[in-house]
Amino acid sequence: MELCAILLSWVFTLSDYQQVDNACPEMRMVEHSWLEERACDGRACKVLGWYPGSGDVVYLDDRMDLDNNIFHTSVAVHELVHWLQDKEGALLENCEQSIEAEREAYNIQSKFLVEYGTYYPVGAVLPMLRCEDQPAEDS
Repeated sequence: MELCAILLSWVFTLSDYQQVDNACPEMRMVEHSWLEERACDGRACKVLGWYPGSGDVVYLDDRMDLDNNIFHTSVAVHELVHWLQDKEGALLENCEQSIEAEREAYNIQSKFLVEYGTYYPVGAVLPMLRCEDQPAEDS
């Protein structure tokens, strides 16, 4: 819980988010295969963290060392941003809103890394995220 409070304070410092009732989600360490099953629809992927869009649990790959690896810690920051987005009522009703939520989480994650004097490119997947074209409306 202490780590969560520290990381949330970073998110508040690096963004416009405000504290949510002194709350912190549970940061649950799970096996990578568990994350792949849920976050990647059972496909092999490089997922390290996942927030399912509701609730008070952030899931993190149990191979990560949150105490000694700043990149791993930044993944937790990224997922905490998604938790805050949910708590503030972010509407992720369509693809564009979901991509914007990812963009914001990667931006805050990147700022966190820079504050620690580390450059590590995050969000490389963002340019590849695309929404399917909406069907043309009948006139």
